[in-house]
Amino acid sequence: MKKIVLILLVVIFAFGCNKSIDNIEEISNIPEADELLIEEPKIIEEVKEESEPTIEEKFQIFNPVLTYPGVYNGPLYGTSEQVGSASMDSYFENLDRNGINFFIGMFGISGEPTINTLTSDQGLGEVIYAVKKHPNRIIPFFNPGIGGEEVEKYLGEELTKMYKNTLTASQKIAGKEFIRGFGEVETQEWGVSHNDPKIIQLISLAQKNNINFMFHPVANKIDDVEKIVKAYPDTTFLIHMYREDLDKSMDKLIKILRENNNIYFSIDAAHIIHIDGDAIYDLDSANKESSINKFVSYYESNEKKMINSAINAYKPLVNAVPNKVMWGTEIGPEYAFDSKVFDRAIKISRFVIAGFDKEDQELVGYKNALRVFGQGVVVDDNIKVLSTSSWPKCTNAQMNDCDTICETPDSDFLTPEQEGCFQDCLIERKCREVLEMDIG
Repeated sequence: MKKIVLILLVVIFAFGCNKSIDNIEEISNIPEADELLIEEPKIIEEVKEESEPTIEEKFQIFNPVLTYPGVYNGPLYGTSEQVGSASMDSYFENLDRNGINFFIGMFGISGEPTINTLTSDQGLGEVIYAVKKHPNRIIPFFNPGIGGEEVEKYLGEELTKMYKNTLTASQKIAGKEFIRGFGEVETQEWGVSHNDPKIIQLISLAQKNNINFMFHPVANKIDDVEKIVKAYPDTTFLIHMYREDLDKSMDKLIKILRENNNIYFSIDAAHIIHIDGDAIYDLDSANKESSINKFVSYYESNEKKMINSAINAYKPLVNAVPNKVMWGTEIGPEYAFDSKVFDRAIKISRFVIAGFDKEDQELVGYKNALRVFGQGVVVDDNIKVLSTSSWPKCTNAQMNDCDTICETPDSDFLTPEQEGCFQDCLIERKCREVLEMDIG
């Protein structure tokens, strides 16, 4: 990975970059990309000339099938993809239709995977199976597969051991270059500082394995972020923030991004679709069809307002550090992978990207991410993964039977022996465990 040499020209302008949603003037028609906002004074950052990202011939970058007038209709690279709620097959249909060439996937992988228990529906097996079908497109990150609030009680030696054991086992099966990062590490849910020694253990583990680290900071701990990236200059960090936290920490965040070559920011569709909160998550419910219908109605009623709001929120950041900002979705709920929801999330993202300066649109859309994180991984085709696509969901009786056989306690994590026993039990019954996603 080339390091960008930044030559900062000190040009100070005073401009209002934080506008409350209530003060944003709605527009009756979406204009052309270069007319979406009145041009604000731009903080100039001159970047040393560098070559275009090198794309190997084995993968040809493609454009979207779905396009819209007057917006950015180029390739996309998703940098904050909460995978797991949808099948990989349907997920790639969404990606292909919308021109998303590559993605950093935040996969839930727990325990110590073994070569004999790899299945296509979960854990390391799911990742390997997808990479085989779609080489060079997936950049696998992983976390233990449970939410931030739940995992906080394991912070420290116990959580670090979980990550280490899973990473070591995964590397033995798929190779040392397969897992490319830890994430999302949901530090926004934890009471400790972002650079608490218990979290630093995880960052040190990532550094020792030469992999990336993705986490979610909050505004009142933004100084911790600066301390982290300066203490680990050889580790690449990727972050995203809630809109409210971004607004409160904008100036400090820009300073951190400018002064450190190893940190990048992801603008996400889930935070673009925002008025009083992130609608994609707020509208999630047990009734999938109800959530889809409510989202579509909400979106169609508020599209223009949300576009203007997001451009006002993110344009100052892109203006200041155009080479440090990327794009992703941060979509987690199962209903949001339905095409009626997913396609709208990409549509509004393209309108917002079109609100940035012309020369910055491809950078945010895909070029920055491709330069920093590269193409996706490949894997040895000889690794066998059992396809479970035709298997039914396990019944409660089947799950309880396997719990009894394997003596699995009522806890978040199993021992390697229990994990292996449980997977063997499900494989014997030819049924799939459907995991509940808990993503913040």
